[in-house]
This record gives sequence, structure tokens and C-alpha cells, in this order.
Amino acid sequence: MTDDELKQYFLKNKDNKEAFYAYLDRKENKEKKVIISADELQSLPSNLQVELVAQRLKKKFNI
Repeated sequence: MTDDELKQYFLKNKDNKEAFYAYLDRKENKEKKVIISADELQSLPSNLQVELVAQRLKKKFNI
């Protein structure tokens, strides 16, 4: 079962705690991607740091 299928299953079966915890375990164990490095931030003045973080978040969340 894919992550999306598991999510849909537990949303439809909210009383199934095993499915809920299985989904949380998968989310927790999934590799987290860095959207901006500390070095990259430190190389910019604060006003550009804010702009870059906002830009990366928009890209990550398709805003």
C-alpha cells in the first residue's frame, strides 16, 4: 500500500489505530529534504534570506 493509499484508508477508518500509527511511522521514517542549507542562508543579508526562504517554501508547497 502506498503512503497516499494508507493515508486515505486511515482517514476513512478513523477508529483503526493500527493504520493511523502505521501512517505516522512511515511519515516519521521518511527522509526529510533540506530546502535551504545554513551555509546558503549565512551567505545572504537578512532581507534576502527571508525572500529565499519564502521562495523555497512556495516551490515546495506549490503555492
